[in-house]
Amino acid sequence: MKNIKDIIGGLLVLASVFFVSCSGDSYLNAVPGDSRALISLDLTHLQEAQEGGRAATFLKRTLGVVDPGDCGLDLKHKLYLFESGDGTLGLCAKVDDEDDLTDCFDNLAKRGLCVGVKKYRKCHFTLLKNAWVAGWSDEAFLVMGPVTPSAAATLQQQMAEYLKEDEDQGVKSQPLFDRLDSIDAPMAMVTQAQALPDQFVAPFVLGAPQNADPSEVLISATLQVKKGILNITGKTFSFDGGINEALQKAQRQYRPIQGHYLPTMPSTALFGMFMNVNGPQFLPLMQADKGLQAILMGVNQAIDMDNIIRSVNGDMAIVMPKYSEKDLQLTMAAKLANSNWTKDVSYWKQSVPNGGKISDWRPGAWYYSSDKTSFYFGVSKDLQFYSGSSAALADHSLVAYPQPLNPAVQQLIRGKRVAMVINLGALGKGHSALTAVSGMLEPLFGKVNTIVYVIK
Repeated sequence: MKNIKDIIGGLLVLASVFFVSCSGDSYLNAVPGDSRALISLDLTHLQEAQEGGRAATFLKRTLGVVDPGDCGLDLKHKLYLFESGDGTLGLCAKVDDEDDLTDCFDNLAKRGLCVGVKKYRKCHFTLLKNAWVAGWSDEAFLVMGPVTPSAAATLQQQMAEYLKEDEDQGVKSQPLFDRLDSIDAPMAMVTQAQALPDQFVAPFVLGAPQNADPSEVLISATLQVKKGILNITGKTFSFDGGINEALQKAQRQYRPIQGHYLPTMPSTALFGMFMNVNGPQFLPLMQADKGLQAILMGVNQAIDMDNIIRSVNGDMAIVMPKYSEKDLQLTMAAKLANSNWTKDVSYWKQSVPNGGKISDWRPGAWYYSSDKTSFYFGVSKDLQFYSGSSAALADHSLVAYPQPLNPAVQQLIRGKRVAMVINLGALGKGHSALTAVSGMLEPLFGKVNTIVYVIK
């Protein structure tokens, strides 16, 4: 009987090995296990593009492949975009035929689209467009970068290790991948908040305990691209039970956005955040949010923003027309339940820090000025708080711009609970992660001009 049990046990082991080896997703072992952002693209379920579909369009525009059907890649399986733990961006695809893929890149090298293919540690490598290292084995295809040509050899060494990883070392063993795999959508994303540029983390970590590390706050979302707009619809969560409970409790505080201030954000503005809140409930969340506190730090030194927030009841908008360390432009507007805080302005005038002063601007409005910053603020006759880093910006915080946000963007935001808008055209050169990701999506969807993140 023992021998029979041993035989059955051996057969079960062989069967499990067979099914694992034939599961078709072993190429994912090449995605770094420390990845802090993952995006999956199921090209077979995305709306077909002209001239052969999304897969063909992607290969033609990204790699310059003439015949997408004979390039050695299996695009019936999902593509994965990722950001590794050191901030390097990458793409991973399944290899169908290693020899065909090598021949494809040999032809690209002859056309000057990459350097000559070389073999290294039983894998093949080349440098694309002097910025991206491409490497492949008989199972996985990786593209990582951007990198300078002088640093390409170091990245190649690291990629050779990734291409030989087993399941225990790759991303499939991580809870980040499990959450991504549970999202049933052609395009899905799971990312740590810390993978986002510092200036844009604030909306995502609202509600997290003050001592929570950004790596412990994550976003899971579906993605759609239409007419230059990348729409990210998701929710914030954490694998830490206590942090997750705080995040979910915070999200229940938000109410549907009415959209009152959407037309006040100009189409050229860098960033906008919109929500509908009850001030006393929202205040503790804002106080614990390091990102929002950093944005309002210069103003908070002279003006009791906490007291103003307590009076809010309804839509609220924070817009940054431009942002740099030397030039922060900011507007804030909100529906008020009362204007009780105005009784404290006389005290603020007396307690303002050295080097600054608060002066009367107009009835029901004032301005703070110092050698480093200025801020105009007031209450309208219909109980709206309006403010800005200049008089003109403060006035515009309640008035629709001649060229406001794209109506399609406004439609995506109305009725949602929290929304953030990023204008990629206004980012400049200091935000390589966002611009690089949009560049990766461009071959599939055309140029992405705007990112809209919403919580339903």
